[in-house]
Amino acid sequence: MASRLVGIVDVVPIDRIADELYALPPAGFVAARDAHARRAARRGDQALAREIAALRKPTASAWALNSLARETDVLVDLLALGEELRAAEELRGNALRQLGARRRVTLNALVRQAEDLARAAGHPLGPEAVRQVRATLGAACADRVLAARIRIGRLVRPVERAAFPPVGPGAVGVRDDLAPRREQRRERQLAKARGDVDAARSDARRAEAALAEADRLLDERAEHAASLRAELQRAQRAEHAAAVAAERARRRADAARDRLVRAQRRVTELRGDA
Repeated sequence: MASRLVGIVDVVPIDRIADELYALPPAGFVAARDAHARRAARRGDQALAREIAALRKPTASAWALNSLARETDVLVDLLALGEELRAAEELRGNALRQLGARRRVTLNALVRQAEDLARAAGHPLGPEAVRQVRATLGAACADRVLAARIRIGRLVRPVERAAFPPVGPGAVGVRDDLAPRREQRRERQLAKARGDVDAARSDARRAEAALAEADRLLDERAEHAASLRAELQRAQRAEHAAAVAAERARRRADAARDRLVRAQRRVTELRGDA
């Protein structure tokens, strides 16, 4: 199943290829990605080739979440629970316990489904990958942006961060005064990461240009070497032919000298008889 974006907007080549790649098990990702990049480069679409080459291999847990997103709209119940959990401070007693129980049941069901899909694909998840799937789904319950990322089906790694405080008997709502500072720090880190991405893209473009020039020079040198080898082969054949001709001429000269000696000897003999 393609990304949730399919049918909403026209799919550009990179979206179609990314959807295909992130549906693959991690073991087959790199080979398939590199093959797509080479095909794009051979078609002369260097920009697309670079975009494809920049796609990162997903972890096992991220691949399992991507598979889950492609099978069903996994986050409808989680998002609904998230809205209820954000209003949890107004709940009391049994309602609060029921909400916590629903969250656990929903997460358990989704984690089992992700495990089943991975097992059916021949790549069962290990304990750590299962834990990461659970943590990411729990975080998506509170984070609409993360939930949207999971629904697209192109996660590269799991996302583990605190979602909601525990919900249940005796749970006490805690005001997080440091949240604005953490958000500012996260924004600064995000800005730096984006700057690093831009710098890496520039480096990649320069490296691509250098590689293209190196390939051109290599082709020229290979062509020149092939020409020299052909010329050498022609010269060797000519040398061999000359050597054969010289040997034949030498034999003819030797034979001619022998005939001359015999003829002279015969003349001498005839003169003596006279």
